[in-house]
Amino acid sequence: MEEKIRRSLLLGMTLSFTSMAHAISLTPTTDATTLVNNIIGSGITVSAGTQTFTGITNMAATFTGGTDPVGFSSGIVLMTGDVNDIPGPNPTNSSPETEGNGGSGGVADPSQSLGVAGDSDLDAIVGTTTNDAAVLEFEFQLGDGSAVGDLFFNFVFASEEYVDYVNSIYNDVFALFVDGENIALIPGTSTPVSVNNVNGSTNSAYYRNNVNNTNGFGDLLLDTAFDGLTTVLTATKLGLSAGVHTMKFAVADTSDGALDAAVFIQAGSFSDTDPGNIPEPTTLALMGIGLAGIGYRRRQSMKA
Repeated sequence: MEEKIRRSLLLGMTLSFTSMAHAISLTPTTDATTLVNNIIGSGITVSAGTQTFTGITNMAATFTGGTDPVGFSSGIVLMTGDVNDIPGPNPTNSSPETEGNGGSGGVADPSQSLGVAGDSDLDAIVGTTTNDAAVLEFEFQLGDGSAVGDLFFNFVFASEEYVDYVNSIYNDVFALFVDGENIALIPGTSTPVSVNNVNGSTNSAYYRNNVNNTNGFGDLLLDTAFDGLTTVLTATKLGLSAGVHTMKFAVADTSDGALDAAVFIQAGSFSDTDPGNIPEPTTLALMGIGLAGIGYRRRQSMKA
């Protein structure tokens, strides 16, 4: 009897885990309030009516099931193309790509030139013109506005410019501006995260390759059409003063509108608490299954 109970619990946990490990599911929306509410966590109060999104249909979405490929299960995504192009697998390349070779072969997807304007703040970071910018902005405060403290949130950057357009003028870029200051930086530096700054050869500890190549970079076969992504990174602003602050998430293509880029923000991680302490929904679910199993096993033992 005891062995049958144990097997039933293991089977239930396996089936539940399998059902949770589904492919990324996107719900396109350009409603700024919906996007902002999805990422707000503890200790943050958003100023009503300040949420705005700049872009067109399908340039933003909420998502679930993102553990593979994003690195966290749910949140929002802003993209320079159509979010419906994000799910994988990555299209099979006709030949391996070569870093910096400028289109050495393969399928270019996602890639949509939308004719949307760029963003002047991003222009300043890359030193040239950007295009197809998706921008989410709002105002917020810590608690009731009288508090001082820290701000954190988790993000991932992805681009189709990897790997063949690394170190080119097509340096897709994004930024996360708090009161005009970009806090989307390579850990321990003041360097912005972009295609040219994080890739298989530069700051490679923060890069995940998702395309066949001649450089020897391992192909992780992540379940997305993007050729490369960063690891999960944490944006941090320490010592935020009391009062109202501005927040701006922005991502854009650089020099042209082809070969899209995106930024993913983890649900509930925009908070005054380090998001490393926020359990993923899959973890919480498995904990619940385990606790339920323990309770069931105890009840069966008491009946015996």
